[in-house]
Amino acid sequence: MPKKIDREVVAAKVAIEEEWAYDRRVERLSWRQMRDRSALPVEQGGLGYLLGIATLQARADAYFAQIRGTLRVGVDERRARQEGEIDELIRLAIGDIKVARAAGDVKASADAELRLLRYQEREAKIFGTDSPQRIEAEVTNRDAVLEDLNAALVSLGREPVETA
Repeated sequence: MPKKIDREVVAAKVAIEEEWAYDRRVERLSWRQMRDRSALPVEQGGLGYLLGIATLQARADAYFAQIRGTLRVGVDERRARQEGEIDELIRLAIGDIKVARAAGDVKASADAELRLLRYQEREAKIFGTDSPQRIEAEVTNRDAVLEDLNAALVSLGREPVETA
């Protein structure tokens, strides 16, 4: 019986490591950053023990293989993720602007304002808020071949063909 319990404990530990490694990759951490962070206590976002890069790669790949069937990262899902990321960056920039202005730091305020503008421009590109809101177009259909034929018929003194 103890071997079965040991296997279950190891399987549970590996499952935690797999999900943790995958989540850190989604956060776009490098393998070295992940290795270093794994040693941190759980309360600080680590695992509480050091995992090597090769193990982290294997764990992240294994978790991805498990969830691959349920993952379909399409354009809408990517936009939703980017929307959250950009919103967070905008909130941070606004906070930095407020702190810099309260401290009277003109340079830091200007830097934060430029960051804010870059984030807003990126947001506008992704979501199309900088594009025209309404398009007005007049569609004209004409048949150049039929017009040429009718012109030739008229020049010969014949009746033109009716256009649809």
